[in-house]
Amino acid sequence: MSSMIEPQLKYHVFSDKIMDTVVNFQVLKLKDSFYVWMGSSNKLGNVTVAMPTKFSSVPSGSVLLGPSDSHCLTIAQRLAKKTGRQVFVSGTVDYNQLMLPLIEKRIGQELQNFPEKFHDPS
Repeated sequence: MSSMIEPQLKYHVFSDKIMDTVVNFQVLKLKDSFYVWMGSSNKLGNVTVAMPTKFSSVPSGSVLLGPSDSHCLTIAQRLAKKTGRQVFVSGTVDYNQLMLPLIEKRIGQELQNFPEKFHDPS
């Protein structure tokens, strides 16, 4: 007899049409952090990370792959502040000033409706 082992990595997928663009989202739930990918193509895109720190109200963040002016970093920092977790964000969406807040709002809605898909609520 073999016993079932609970998977350590879990993912959650959702999509939405934002300003005439279908944006796909994938959340990879890790032990003490999570990874969010968003895009309209199957490319990795920028990769950023942010985490809360006791030294500042703004989470510390860094671009790991891609241009330093990545919009993904802003999203990662806001999610880290909201959840208190380390957050990785990457994406390939063609961002503009109107689309970015709508993408953030959509992720926020999903986080509010399904927090267990992002992290284990404490």
